[in-house]
Amino acid sequence: MIQNAHGYDLVNRTAPTNTRSNTLRPVLRGAQAKTEHEFFIGISAKLLAIGIFLSGVLINPMNPAAVSKIIAADLFFLAGITLLLLASIKKSGILELRLHRNTHWFFQILAAFLMWVFLSGVVSIFVYDQRFGRFVQTFANYSYGAVICFAIVAASAFPGHLRMFLVAFILGVVLVSSFSALAMFAEAPAWVYHGGGRIKSTSQSVNQLAAFVAPAIPLALIFSLGRSASRKTTLFFFFASALAVIALIGTGSRTALVLLVVSLMLVLLGTLLFFASKVRLATTMLLFCVMATLALGSVIAAFKESGSSALPVLAQGLARPLDRFLNPDTVEAGLGPRYEQIVAVTSNWVNYPAFGIGPGNFKNYSSSTFEVHNTYLGTLIEIGVPGLIFLLLFQATICIAALKRALSRLAMDQRIQAFAVFSAFLIVCLYGMGSFGLRQRPFWVQAGFAIGVLNYHWLMAKRPMRRFN
Repeated sequence: MIQNAHGYDLVNRTAPTNTRSNTLRPVLRGAQAKTEHEFFIGISAKLLAIGIFLSGVLINPMNPAAVSKIIAADLFFLAGITLLLLASIKKSGILELRLHRNTHWFFQILAAFLMWVFLSGVVSIFVYDQRFGRFVQTFANYSYGAVICFAIVAASAFPGHLRMFLVAFILGVVLVSSFSALAMFAEAPAWVYHGGGRIKSTSQSVNQLAAFVAPAIPLALIFSLGRSASRKTTLFFFFASALAVIALIGTGSRTALVLLVVSLMLVLLGTLLFFASKVRLATTMLLFCVMATLALGSVIAAFKESGSSALPVLAQGLARPLDRFLNPDTVEAGLGPRYEQIVAVTSNWVNYPAFGIGPGNFKNYSSSTFEVHNTYLGTLIEIGVPGLIFLLLFQATICIAALKRALSRLAMDQRIQAFAVFSAFLIVCLYGMGSFGLRQRPFWVQAGFAIGVLNYHWLMAKRPMRRFN
């Protein structure tokens, strides 16, 4: 097994070493001894991991009453980010982080996007009479998400942290999906249900749940194909993926159903690409995808034949999205408020091509009770064409870099990890077609995972390699 100079393999597990060797003991002590800087970075990473774990929960799940608006995840995110920045400031007062020069390109694009959001807000205040509070709230939201992404990338540069973040995320998926599984059997608390039997899980809305849960399916299953993934990790990831499937079906959301299908397609593609890594596991995953396809086809056939009454009890959540897909009365009725929003954006964006109508200003501008249910249309109308270009460029550079690495001739585990984070980030980008995902934490968390994996691999490639038997 090839290890890096710090004695960690590609999934950041400690390398096997001969600790009885007198000649190796001083070297190992020096390599394993943590500096004060690394100690506090480790604490900040643990706080960030707790924030990631809780990021699928908008308010305290133990007390979901409307009066309790405690956003627990943000408390840990803010504490972790603050400690990370303080621990990274050297005596000279300069902030020093382990970021590869290629990684800087991602954040330069992101900084350009945030700058345009700010300029758009300033222009809209004086030209379109936008409310100052709405502009500040939206700009702060985007900036906060960018800082979360940056902190995850910076902390992931240290061995062991990236694996901890991924496990924390999967644990969070298990947490929120468990409520959906209980709701399928009518055993969940009343606040889990959204209306009409639809499941929203914890305190998430039915649409926001998909942004957090759906990326876990390709991320967990594809990551399991790595040679360094243990059996326990693989079993845990499969269990989490099964719960995620239940959660997505239970929402009764068309967006969730589409993301579920795309997730399974990405898992199938990843399995075919990396079949040689773990033949038995890959064969199992292929059979799973085939069975899932046949099951979904049978459900659709039964639905078209006899309607929702023909569906099994556990598949009743599919009735609503299937009805919208297969039996739409009209385009307007099928899209609901999205249709009015699409018309409003496509008819008026040409009047505000440069700076848009202002970040977060769509409700005031259109007198709509909803924000735009589309990240890209919402960005176009609110901050203009340049803002949309910066956003698309940020997403495209991440996807292209990760996919290029996944299709390269590097070590198998590096390729698998790159394709896993590519798939997860692609899912949250596609989620933006049905909701305004840019204002939700899952987008920024998955962006942090993707850039973090790339940054870690780039850093390790520049360091001398050492072989252990």
